[in-house]
Amino acid sequence: MRLKRFLLLTLVAALAVPVVLYAAEEEKVFKYAYVNMERVVDEYVLFKEVREEATKKIDEARVEDAAKMDEYQENLKALEEKLDGPLTPEAKAETVDTYKTTYEEALDFRNSALAKYKRIERDAFEPVYKKVYEKIESYAVKKDYEVVFDYSAILLYADEKCDVTEEVISELNEEAGISK
Repeated sequence: MRLKRFLLLTLVAALAVPVVLYAAEEEKVFKYAYVNMERVVDEYVLFKEVREEATKKIDEARVEDAAKMDEYQENLKALEEKLDGPLTPEAKAETVDTYKTTYEEALDFRNSALAKYKRIERDAFEPVYKKVYEKIESYAVKKDYEVVFDYSAILLYADEKCDVTEEVISELNEEAGISK
């Protein structure tokens, strides 16, 4: 008798747990939205201003760096011409070493210049991205969203009513003193 009662209670409990879990799952509704960051980058007025400013700084740096690269190229060309002429074995070995050193310096300079351009761009855009992410976060909190996705984050389907890009861009531009 006790065994039957124990088995019956175990069966009832086992059947009740999924019902309770199912009911608990149904009560939790996630509110989510997405933002198309490509549009934000294209339409947020601060991105346009920063892009122009960064481009100007990078162009100025490229002009400065071009003179130094031209100098390296001229030196390398002169060394190549020297190697084409008659040289003693010692002079040839010394010229080859100088050529290698100059070539490596030119590569280092070019890589350093490219890193400098990226740094200029990163430093220019970092505060703007920070402002955008802070706006998305404050908008999500204000609208009670638990999750906000970037549209490009492998979003397979989303109803257009979940797209809050326009509202985020409007608020960002409004804060920047621009209204549509």
